[in-house]
Amino acid sequence: MTRRPSPRTSLPAKASQPARRRSRRLQVDWRALPKDLVEFIAGKLPSARDACAFRVVCRAWYFALSFAKTVAPVLLLPFNPYSTEDAATFYRMTADKGDGKFFTRNGLSELRGKVMCGSSRGWLALADEVANVKLLNPFNGATADLPPGDERVAAASWRAVSMVVEADGGRRRWLRRYPDGSDHPVGLNSIPDVFFREIVLSSHPGSGRCVAMAVLAFSSTVAFCRVGVDHSWKLLHTKMICRIGSVIYCPGRNRFLAIGTGGVSICHVSGRTPTARPVPSLTDRLPRQIIPRSYLQLDGELHLVGTVSATGSTYCYKCNVFARTPAWSRVRNSPDMTLFVSNKFTVGTGGASVSGFKKDSIYFPEHINRYYAAPAGRRRHHELEIINITEGTSELQAYREKSPGSSDALCWIQPNPWARNA
Repeated sequence: MTRRPSPRTSLPAKASQPARRRSRRLQVDWRALPKDLVEFIAGKLPSARDACAFRVVCRAWYFALSFAKTVAPVLLLPFNPYSTEDAATFYRMTADKGDGKFFTRNGLSELRGKVMCGSSRGWLALADEVANVKLLNPFNGATADLPPGDERVAAASWRAVSMVVEADGGRRRWLRRYPDGSDHPVGLNSIPDVFFREIVLSSHPGSGRCVAMAVLAFSSTVAFCRVGVDHSWKLLHTKMICRIGSVIYCPGRNRFLAIGTGGVSICHVSGRTPTARPVPSLTDRLPRQIIPRSYLQLDGELHLVGTVSATGSTYCYKCNVFARTPAWSRVRNSPDMTLFVSNKFTVGTGGASVSGFKKDSIYFPEHINRYYAAPAGRRRHHELEIINITEGTSELQAYREKSPGSSDALCWIQPNPWARNA
């Protein structure tokens, strides 16, 4: 008589193994993966959607991948500070196509009556006509206050100003005294020429450790403050004999770089006593005709995008300013890099290539030589200029039609709609 197998033994031995393997896989603690391995995986993600999914796995994975490295920058178009629309318009490149699309963010009342003084980490720095400064995230409407400009900030740029209150209505405004003894009101558009030319952030304003540093109107001194902590700007002399034209933050070093035509000064402002240490002049090692257009901090090195005045050719250079003997070297090929240079500000952005943009390229919001390449009447569109770093070639891409009085795009900005930023 044949014995019928029991239910436990009736299944083949191998049939239960996949279930056990699946169970073991589900029990893996993804938080325990080595940091180097997690960062390696993060660097291979092909799209922003994959990056967002990656960041929600656990806290360790969230901090292993910066949101800014995976979301493509967009162009911020000019806005009218006197308009009642309270809206900002952006242009986004479309992946794998030669066109793009426009989108608008409404309800941004903080744009009204203000001029831009910087774009950093997905936030705009805005100042009104009395130099009150506000940070605005145009993608979620979040705001943060910075200290206002004052007489000390203006005096650092050899601007003598005084605050007056009008008798009728009590309106406050700044008066600037000129060398001939005359006083003239400081209008909204003159705020960058008197107080703040460009403001840069070290991190998300709500992180609790954010420091803002400002390039002043015309000075070898910079101003800085701890966001949400300080009620006035502190001044730091960079020990440079030239005007500071740009400020870059170095995340890995927790330092700011104050950059002028005469070199670079390393600024440490997070300690009890702020310090500035100039490094040997780097300007002399660049071709003399190079006009700096933008500075970026990528992979631990300072990058410079510059244009040769005589030919209009664009080149990229890099330098490790923290090295024992810092020196500029030309970037002749960069297969995984995309750089973005703004019109209004000297701080650019860039990094690993993202969907919708060409690799080994530099993106300008407008044709670099647009005023000389063709008469104004022949150029009917605003055009992106895309420079290939390796080949040195240039191509133009029209993205919107010109209209009477239309201005160039303001800057590239990295969208960050989240409340926190790694």
